[in-house]
Amino acid sequence: MSLFSRISEYPITAAARPLRRTPLLVAGLLLVTAAAAALPAVPAFANAPDTTVTVNLAQPGKAPTHAGSGFLYGLSQDGSEPTDSQLQTLDPTLFRGGGARIAGGGWIGDGYTDGSGFQVRLTSALDQARRVTSAPYGATYDLLVSDLFGADTTQPSNTVYPCTNGNCANWTTFIDTVVGSVQSSGIGNIAFDIWNEPDGTGFWPVGFGTTQYFQMWDTAVREIRRLDPSAVIVGPSLSGYNHSQLTQFLTQAKADGTLPNVLNWHFGDDPVADATDAEGIESSLGISPLPLSINEYLFSDQQTSGSTAWWLDRLADSDISSAAHAIWSDCCTTGSLDSVLSGTGSLAAPTGQWWVYRAYAQLSGSMVATSSANADVTAAASENQSQGRAVALIGNDSGQTGTTTIQVNGLSSASWLESGGSVHATLQRIPDQSYLMAPTTVADETLPVVNGSVSIPATFQAGTDAFFLTLSPSDTGGLQPTGASTTAVDGNVTGSTDNEFSYDANWGVTNGVSDMYDGTANWSHTAGATATFQFSGNQVALHAVKDVDQGIMTVSVDGGTPQSVDDYASSRNASSVVWTSPMLATGTHTLTIVNTGQKNPASSGDNIAIDRADVIQAQTIGASWTGTGQDQFGYSSGWGETTGISDLYAGTALWNPTAGATATFTFTGTEAALHAVKDVDQGIMTVSVDGGAPQSVDDYSSVRNGSGIVWASGALASGTHTVTVTVTGTKNASSSGTTIALSSIDIA
Repeated sequence: MSLFSRISEYPITAAARPLRRTPLLVAGLLLVTAAAAALPAVPAFANAPDTTVTVNLAQPGKAPTHAGSGFLYGLSQDGSEPTDSQLQTLDPTLFRGGGARIAGGGWIGDGYTDGSGFQVRLTSALDQARRVTSAPYGATYDLLVSDLFGADTTQPSNTVYPCTNGNCANWTTFIDTVVGSVQSSGIGNIAFDIWNEPDGTGFWPVGFGTTQYFQMWDTAVREIRRLDPSAVIVGPSLSGYNHSQLTQFLTQAKADGTLPNVLNWHFGDDPVADATDAEGIESSLGISPLPLSINEYLFSDQQTSGSTAWWLDRLADSDISSAAHAIWSDCCTTGSLDSVLSGTGSLAAPTGQWWVYRAYAQLSGSMVATSSANADVTAAASENQSQGRAVALIGNDSGQTGTTTIQVNGLSSASWLESGGSVHATLQRIPDQSYLMAPTTVADETLPVVNGSVSIPATFQAGTDAFFLTLSPSDTGGLQPTGASTTAVDGNVTGSTDNEFSYDANWGVTNGVSDMYDGTANWSHTAGATATFQFSGNQVALHAVKDVDQGIMTVSVDGGTPQSVDDYASSRNASSVVWTSPMLATGTHTLTIVNTGQKNPASSGDNIAIDRADVIQAQTIGASWTGTGQDQFGYSSGWGETTGISDLYAGTALWNPTAGATATFTFTGTEAALHAVKDVDQGIMTVSVDGGAPQSVDDYSSVRNGSGIVWASGALASGTHTVTVTVTGTKNASSSGTTIALSSIDIA
């Protein structure tokens, strides 16, 4: 992709942002000030020595606010995407939008009146707000008034900005129209964000702090409050934290009686320090503290697992009440949460950043104190006795590699976490991958508590990693779950062993392809060309080029029925997941890819280009791992437990022959596969997902299989799901019994 095709929604001045950030490209124009051009090149991050972060359970504090769980222009135009299962689990608290870049140009495009260009933007914003402000979300929607006006950096050069030459009449009419429309919609929790980044030339070239700026601001505030005295107004939405500009704004707005209800800005170096400084400005001016918001954070080069976690950690420790993930590449109606999801619609899948937000949403109960020997490696942690766990999210904004020791102190004040002088620790690494089926569990062990403390090393394999630590009592019951992992294998890794591709003579290879994994593509336009991939795991996801010249291939596993996959697409995606296998039994498998020589009628070619394969090792959880939380089995009364059986997972099965007996299992992921005993005395059960139609599963078999897969969910939307098993009390005519015996479940 050409650099000039990348669209940034929010340009900034060089003075407002840290020097290591790359200049933004807006609508094909490189916006670099003369000052920025004169700056020296920024050196690459230096690797820091190993460090320690400390979590102190003896110092509980406020309840988690999930302040950072907001998204700028992350929804589809009508607000329907992403799906609830992909969004609810992130516990979002803030959304921001106003129809930017939707064709028509807004109020400006309609000749400064209420026409179709304005209405299509307003409809989009209200559709989005209607969804996310209602149950189960209850989020706030910051309505970008200036984007409805049309000032989204695509406005014409001859735009007449509000209050030009002191004439605010048309601006007043516009504000009346916007407020009236919001009131008529009946939607609550909408805040009016009057003008985006008025200190950046792309949105408000008139200049910040000018007479015209304050005429525009004061007119809007007074008119909104005249029409709706209870309205929430957000501002000034500066492009970056700026002490002098914020002081100027607050001084003038106080004098004019037009202070906002929420004081906000974008980006900054550290939300803790910036919030403290802003509160100091308010105090010096005699202004009662206002709620603080950063409704645009994360520079383009910070949109990694590690940096996202760092920002979420710092937001959790700050006095910021809300913040929204910035958008750089997907403006403004794709529904991908700005690439927090990889792909859209039916192809939407979690990325490393998505898993970071999911981990952040699991902060509950009370926040606890944290500290770090390296300011760029942070932690946010909470404890929740009712859930029986303490968790910590570890972030990294410095490119740090090496080992960070996570030291947890104060366990003597959280005795409910201890059992027999030990605590169970599960540490997950969240790599920065554009498609990540699940984080990698790097430690899952019982640790002795020494002097009220435990420690566990987190090794950063890349400077963009994040980590999530969960502590729970060591006697939760049953066998500890095995960890899930995802391994990406480039298509150019060849050989005849596990995690290697093999190609016949009809394939070529191209190197240096910037939008492909490791820059390589293995391709063929010959009918019958065959490639194989041997792997050991529970599932495989194949990435291939989708483009205007790609053909149709077939894909099969272990000699099964080939499935046809059409790689044609009207716009290029070089590393798209084009096919995912069902859940497979643990062991070695072979994926076979064949070029059919056929193509979609719309395609200009029949080429097949393989990017990589992701090998998923599912998380396996034994049926005896019981409880009321996630990743645990819950049973109705009457289930028995048998141990010491060699062909069962961990030698254990939970069994019940009684009609109506149930077992449930709740997990977060995209697929599940249930293992149960198949034998001459087994009965029939039903299995359902999320309350859907039950599927009948007959566990009778003339040949015993103690832990085979008897049911698989197939692909599910990313999110939290519940599998329900019900004993029917019926059986196959050949069976001698109605017993159902569960061994384990695989989740990915």
